[in-house]
Amino acid sequence: MADIDWDFWFSKPYIYTWQAAALIHGINPKQVKFPVRDAAGELHFDRSNFDGQYDEFKAKLDLLTEHAWIQNFSAQNMRVDFKRFLFWARHIRKWDMPPRLAAFAQGVDLDALDENAEEKANLLRDERNTLQLIWALRTLLKEHQYGKTDRELIYYLSKTYPDRPGFKRLALEMKFAEAQVASEI
Repeated sequence: MADIDWDFWFSKPYIYTWQAAALIHGINPKQVKFPVRDAAGELHFDRSNFDGQYDEFKAKLDLLTEHAWIQNFSAQNMRVDFKRFLFWARHIRKWDMPPRLAAFAQGVDLDALDENAEEKANLLRDERNTLQLIWALRTLLKEHQYGKTDRELIYYLSKTYPDRPGFKRLALEMKFAEAQVASEI
């Protein structure tokens, strides 16, 4: 596993539940192959991504998914408010975590987070609007010669813009999936 760029993750207000569970175990989410979603909506991961920690990862993922709404750290589209999640994981569940993550979690101030709640709600609304726009554009691109399927379009975009992180295959797959969900709301 490659080293985790903690500053990158600490700068993100929202992350996917599976990314949160991976970080708790010191697993770099950027090195995890994109999970496959079955017909029931459950995510399935390649166990080789987890250096023998898959069972622990899956148990934490299930717990945080179950508690996200109850403990008020849930965000839309299978994501969590990263700081609220860390507060819950560190102070309530008392989970072990990598030292750098533990130090960051220790410094989370819930009162300060509550002061920013309205701003975050506006950000989520803006993001939902952006995702709906992405899906509308995706629908229009079905007429493009390389856009008949998501797979073709993702391949085309990732090859056309190889130096842009937002156009990597995994990033595009996740954005298209998020955009599709947002368009159905």
